[in-house]
Amino acid sequence: MKYRRWLYLVGDFETTVYEGQQSTEVWASAVVPLYTEDVKIFHSIEETLDHLVSLNRDIIIYYHNLKFDGSFWLYYFIKSGRFRQAIIGSKEAKTLSFADTEEMDNNSFKYSISARGQWYTITLKINNRIIEFRDSLKLLPFSVKKIGTSFGTKHKKLDMVYEGYRYAGCEITEKEKEYIANDVLVVKEALEIMFDQGHKKLTIGSCCLAEYKKSVKINYGSYDNLYPNLYSIKLDESFGSKNVGEYIRKSYHGGWCYLVNGKDNQIIEHGVTADVNSLYPSMMHSESGNYYPYGEPVYYGKGEPKYINKNQYYFLRFTCTFNLKKDKLPTVQIKNSPIYNGNEWLETSDLIDKRTGEHFTHFIDLDGIEKQILVTFTMTCTDWELFKEHYDIDNLVYHDYIVFNSEIGLFDDYINKYKEIKMKSKGAVRESAKLFLNNLYGKMASNTDSSFKIVRIKEDGALGFETVIENNKEPGYIAVGTAITSYARNFTIRTAQKNYHGANKRGFIYADTDSIHCDLTPEELIDVPVHPSDFCHWKLESSWDEAIFVRQKTYIEHITHEDLVPVKKPYYNVKCAGMPENSRRLFVANLNAEKPTKEMTETQQEFLSKPRTLKDFKVGLKVPDSLKARQINGGVLLINGTYEMKPR
Repeated sequence: MKYRRWLYLVGDFETTVYEGQQSTEVWASAVVPLYTEDVKIFHSIEETLDHLVSLNRDIIIYYHNLKFDGSFWLYYFIKSGRFRQAIIGSKEAKTLSFADTEEMDNNSFKYSISARGQWYTITLKINNRIIEFRDSLKLLPFSVKKIGTSFGTKHKKLDMVYEGYRYAGCEITEKEKEYIANDVLVVKEALEIMFDQGHKKLTIGSCCLAEYKKSVKINYGSYDNLYPNLYSIKLDESFGSKNVGEYIRKSYHGGWCYLVNGKDNQIIEHGVTADVNSLYPSMMHSESGNYYPYGEPVYYGKGEPKYINKNQYYFLRFTCTFNLKKDKLPTVQIKNSPIYNGNEWLETSDLIDKRTGEHFTHFIDLDGIEKQILVTFTMTCTDWELFKEHYDIDNLVYHDYIVFNSEIGLFDDYINKYKEIKMKSKGAVRESAKLFLNNLYGKMASNTDSSFKIVRIKEDGALGFETVIENNKEPGYIAVGTAITSYARNFTIRTAQKNYHGANKRGFIYADTDSIHCDLTPEELIDVPVHPSDFCHWKLESSWDEAIFVRQKTYIEHITHEDLVPVKKPYYNVKCAGMPENSRRLFVANLNAEKPTKEMTETQQEFLSKPRTLKDFKVGLKVPDSLKARQINGGVLLINGTYEMKPR
């Protein structure tokens, strides 16, 4: 591979927005090299590219949200006719891919966009030089405004409303130049901090994994020996999976996000919200007492797991029916099923008619034969123990299980390093340490899916995307990845259970992964050890005098205290999945009975003219100022519409 000495830059686009537009373009563009404040302002995307080419260097340039700015680059590359896509192979032969960077022809480009729409890079080769566009949002997962605040950068994001029609080549005022320059300078400063610490990987997760591999090499000799590729270990077809990785992945689930049935959509008075200090690092550290699997499996069994000792961790597959025990909280979901709602934490394996509440234990198959409803699970041993505690289990049939040796403290050196930095530092260094504490666990669970998108221009002139299925990505060590999330769910669920006294009694209301919300006083909480930073402890993040919980990730709390200290001015904390920030701010202004001003749009003024309370926070709520991205001719347009809370 050719050695390239990269020049690192940060860029940003300002694009046209006006009423009734059918196309869009870049009217202002900023570029700044790292470790300088030499910001260059350009009037178009063409001028920007000409500048990058004139540097006659191999370049990596970061855009904060490449999905937006990169759309303009891809549209320009395709539409200009100067460049072609570096695609090799064919769709028909299922060999479609992009050329390796060093094998790309001049005046060709490629890109990395996942099947789920995550943008990582765009690569252009011109004059035997490489210009790679990267997404700094993948390395610094914050808004530009939050980066300036959290990292304590010298420059801060400015707020400005543009007046008048804008177009490529138009005049850029000094105020506008200052605004766009500040955006790139904020990101530049934060990237310099990451680079000074040696972190230049594509994503924060990749940086974390690279750091962890260093500690593993010191203590265990080889990362690959400790964490081999489980997808390469074949299984007999009787296990229901082709390999060990696939078998274990079926046990992988995310956080526990649950709202108690009967406590939804009602005003609840006086409560407290507790947050776990660094939940995932806590569960990974030896302070938790958790043991983690490593290496290749040491035993494959049939039937009920037997002869498992403390230094082993196992995964099992079984079939059963189940019903939640009295006053227990549900712990299982069933994904990708035509029968069950994948987001619902289930109280029973029965099918329930939601209109009548009637339970069904049998169904009629396509051949007209009546069959009992049975559910097959693959679980970690951690989830299995909790499942047995919370449910009455019937018709249980054990199929098989896979056993690993396990060890405590596999992550201690890595976690101790960043925990100490976090505790002893402030500003940027502290924020960087938090990133490295909280973003390692996800890489351990990454799968083999490397499906990607190919870009074309559609008949309406906008970019269109076609998915190419591929499964050849190097996976993470899923046995550890799923064990981490399993321990984390258990920690939260067990604490919630101790504070749950029934749907009609005061106590636990809602949880979201690392938090529990209860209508209790701090003194009434059971087994919630409080400390500002210790692992496996909680912060009493906020106390509130009224709240409403609509559904998962959709609630409002009126905060009166933070960490048991009264706030100077009580405020509404609004969480609403899918509601854009602009709409959220407008709704909060409405709750605070703020008056419309002349600077507001007619829609904003009209919304604020009608008083609203917490009771209006429900399905059917409509709030303006909802910006949605839409691909149109030229790039992406942020369209101002209305957010509506729709039923699920």
